[in-house]
Amino acid sequence: MASLPTILIVDDYPDIRKMLTETLGLEGYPYETATNGREGLDLLRRANGSLVVLLDLLMPVLDGRGFMTELRANPTERARHKVIFISANHNLEAHRDLAPDAVLAKPFTVPQLLNRLQGMHVSA
Repeated sequence: MASLPTILIVDDYPDIRKMLTETLGLEGYPYETATNGREGLDLLRRANGSLVVLLDLLMPVLDGRGFMTELRANPTERARHKVIFISANHNLEAHRDLAPDAVLAKPFTVPQLLNRLQGMHVSA
């Protein structure tokens, strides 16, 4: 049986991070959290393996667009990780130019989240 990927939650709202960590913890997913894109990139760069990133688009310090721009500037690093945009922005399709691996509009249900995560395969 394959092990579950580590999830990196990058969202500035504490309630969203809490809901996601509780949900992922109950499902057995290891996780880390960051409050903005800069913290997220720092964690991503220190990661030993590949991660699945749940990335909010609208955040202070460095938003999701800036995060993806920096990540895509290093194609080897970008290839290691999967990125799922999570946002209440009703026009998620407008951000497809950033090439996320998937999108998930807020509010989403736990089954929607888990279904999206099941589709993310990363190498160890």
